[in-house]
Amino acid sequence: MKFSLSKKAILLILSITLVISIIAIVVYAMGITRIVEKEYKDRSTEISGLLGFGLDKDRLTNLRDNILDIYNHAENKVKSDEYQWDSPEFQEYIALYESIGETEDYKIILEQLQAMQDSLHVDCAYIIWLDLPNDCYIYLVDAAHEDACPIGCIDPLFMDKSELTDPNIGLPPNITNTPEYGWIIATGRPIYSDSGEIIALGMVDISMNEVVAMQTRYVLIVSLVLIGLVIIVSALSIFLFNKFIVKPINKLSGAASQYKNNKNVFSQLKIERKDEIGVLAKSMADMEQDINGYISNLEQTTNDLITARENAELMNQAANIDALTKVRNKRAYNNDVQHLNETAKSFGIVMIDMNGLKAINDTYGHEKGDIGIITICQNICRIFKHSPVYRIGGDEFVVILENDDYDERDSLLESLRARFVQLKNDESLEPWERVTAAIGCATYDPHIDNIVESVLQRADALMYENKKEMKAERKS
Repeated sequence: MKFSLSKKAILLILSITLVISIIAIVVYAMGITRIVEKEYKDRSTEISGLLGFGLDKDRLTNLRDNILDIYNHAENKVKSDEYQWDSPEFQEYIALYESIGETEDYKIILEQLQAMQDSLHVDCAYIIWLDLPNDCYIYLVDAAHEDACPIGCIDPLFMDKSELTDPNIGLPPNITNTPEYGWIIATGRPIYSDSGEIIALGMVDISMNEVVAMQTRYVLIVSLVLIGLVIIVSALSIFLFNKFIVKPINKLSGAASQYKNNKNVFSQLKIERKDEIGVLAKSMADMEQDINGYISNLEQTTNDLITARENAELMNQAANIDALTKVRNKRAYNNDVQHLNETAKSFGIVMIDMNGLKAINDTYGHEKGDIGIITICQNICRIFKHSPVYRIGGDEFVVILENDDYDERDSLLESLRARFVQLKNDESLEPWERVTAAIGCATYDPHIDNIVESVLQRADALMYENKKEMKAERKS
């Protein structure tokens, strides 16, 4: 099947615009989802933390103790996910707590919790007690106006208890989507007594149905807009392509055919295509016959020289670049040091040595060690934006400070040290990304330095002092 250049262009343009549109829709939907989830998680966490401020702590403590006393002595603890609520087994278990519902403690706590639920505009506020050994939690009070969970109702944990590493954190936000309730986010925060004891967990459920529906509508609107833009851009691109490329090529082909007995420019290309470019190539080949071999050889020689020069420049550049970090290597450092020795102007040298590379390599492999080296290098380059950075060894870097970076070296060094402390303490990073390094800096002194090497030696000595200090801090 033969395709003209115009048809090929149409297919290419439509394919590109379609792929870009799909990617844009997916990215937009993912971005909106992340924003919505974060907003609701933050909101639910904040609201659940407020529940403890509006409750009578002493009454809640008494209520909890009475409920747990019945729970601990119950012979048959029936979980809500094991039986229907109207089953005899479940009703028999719940009947154990009927007397609790008539107590003044329960009524007052329920009234206070419902008042907070209504004022905070949440779907449901309730108080639970975690029974981690049995992977479940017990409802103490449920302020829902409809379908409230009865006192003592047992639900399984909606997360792995290994995630509950700190009781002061409570239950982190958890988003669920069920046929009964739709999109719900649940969060729990500890309620403390006046003495600082955790009495129970204050929980809130917030419905996300409305915002999810709105999010879906927005994604649909954006999708329709992008589809419209695809149609408009495609039509315009096809029109411009035909006007500025296809038609001129056809005109050139017709003009070239008129001179086929006088020209011989492209006779050796042998382009065998079934589109307009193929027709043009054939026409130009017919016109190429009168060009002599001298011009052809001259063009070839010129192209060869240009290619050789470009290759030589690329090879020279590559020889001075470190393959892993893409900064300058030891060879480039030696060349620049020679130039510094000749100029003898004011400069400084920063020596940086990564800590713990061998431990990373031994524990996680050399691939992770390379990531650690790259992380160190990236942070060095971000701080010293106006100075050349060199990797002169496996985990050793050198920065030659000049001009503004030389003048501001003290603040830049403090920024680099602070950045390494931040990386070390960032628990969201992988172990091989939480890297640190020892740092030493020395400046050129014309009274004592006659070559760059002496400045480097002082910087290196200060770096090793810093490394010893860091080791001592870790041991202490």
